Amino acid sequence: MIEYLKEKGGYTSSGLTIEEKKELENLRKEVKEYREREEENKSEKSETSEKSNSSESNSEDEKEADEEIKNRKKKRIKKRAAVSAEAYGEINKKEDFKPRIIEKTEEQKNKIKSRILSSFLFSNLESNELEIVINAMDEAHYNEGESVIKQGENGDCLYIVEEGNLDCTKHFTDDGEEKYLKTYIPGESFGELALLYNAPRAASIIAKTKCDLWVLDRETFNNIVKDAAQKKREKYETFLKKVDILSTIDSYELTQICDAVKSGVYSKGDYIIREGESGDVFYILEEGNCIASKRLEPGKPPEEIKKYGPGDYFGERALVKGEPRYANIEVVSDNCKILSLDRNSFKRLLGPIQPLLQRNIEKYKKFVQE
Repeated sequence: MIEYLKEKGGYTSSGLTIEEKKELENLRKEVKEYREREEENKSEKSETSEKSNSSESNSEDEKEADEEIKNRKKKRIKKRAAVSAEAYGEINKKEDFKPRIIEKTEEQKNKIKSRILSSFLFSNLESNELEIVINAMDEAHYNEGESVIKQGENGDCLYIVEEGNLDCTKHFTDDGEEKYLKTYIPGESFGELALLYNAPRAASIIAKTKCDLWVLDRETFNNIVKDAAQKKREKYETFLKKVDILSTIDSYELTQICDAVKSGVYSKGDYIIREGESGDVFYILEEGNCIASKRLEPGKPPEEIKKYGPGDYFGERALVKGEPRYANIEVVSDNCKILSLDRNSFKRLLGPIQPLLQRNIEKYKKFVQE
């Protein structure tokens, strides 16, 4: 390690930083010069005595200088270790945890439960964990125009919207304009990114109307919610980044999609979509294979017009154009895993890429008898 640090120009062979070594050398030089000046003004007898004392003092001063540098080095190493231990501990180690309990009525508990059961963050919790989270929730109230979260600040809690709407905006560069991202509505949560990744707030949230929020503290979140939510979100992020249509989505917007998607499992022969039905859901194929089939001539059976594999999507036509389902989507593999977005989430989260979706829809025209 020392050799590596020497090559990088930051450390010497003794393990000290370059600055520390220079400081030590200067200190020794000053001590030596001071002693030499004293020796010149003394008699030979005194000089002899002084030289002896100087030798001892010089040795002691050098030892003190060495000791001081060593102490600084120990403090630096201890500090680095503490920081590393803290970061490691936050992710991998759960200390003794005593959840807080904030008294609530049964009506309040039922309200919280109905909100968090529909949230991605809490979907993997056991019943006892769910109870701990509900007990730890606190109330917060904001008036129209009040700031709930400011981009760049440290975050120590997450919020779930009970009543009201809140606007989310973000600066993507220091001098760039603030961009509107979305409006949070009852049942949705925000503020979890700072807790999941121990990072500053990624965006700003301002109350658009008078709002009632439920607030969960960092300690409860870290000990009860974080692990399950982070694993699920990272899994979906890794997958969704590979979906062609989502390649232009900002990372923050992608996390919002991860929170909104719901997973489902189908078996061979199942129809996910049937031609002619009304459509309110957009699908992304996670695992397995499907085919699209369509009745091209009256009185004849549907014909296969397209194959789908992992990363492909379907169902967007009905949502973009407001039409009935254009084709059947049938599972042809033994099993099939899909992710889905309802109409509201689709419009809200995929709005920026709807022109691209519209262009892709035109590819199907060759299968239609005009």
